[in-house]
Amino acid sequence: MIKVLNITNEPIQRHTIATEARDVILRLYFIATVQSWFIDVEYGDIRANGVRISVGVSHIQSSNMPLDFRVTDNQNIGLDPLTIDDFENGRCSLYMLEATDMEAFRGQPVPL
Repeated sequence: MIKVLNITNEPIQRHTIATEARDVILRLYFIATVQSWFIDVEYGDIRANGVRISVGVSHIQSSNMPLDFRVTDNQNIGLDPLTIDDFENGRCSLYMLEATDMEAFRGQPVPL
């Protein structure tokens, strides 16, 4: 499990996460009109676009990628990231799960 670091309050961001197999390109963007964060994920030739991120759920598990993303609410108030600074101020965290993480917790919540 890899924590995505350096998420700022910029509405459009690009992060590269190195894995053993290949780099994962993550585009994070905040849409103020719906108060939500979204991700585009690129893993080689496979892409998942426009995925709204929410607390405690799998996001791209059905996209044939050996990875997924999870969001935690660090204040345990049960809210999805809904302001532009929720990651920067630490209220929420974003994690990338690798294939081994996904397999270890198949069918049950991933502890973060």
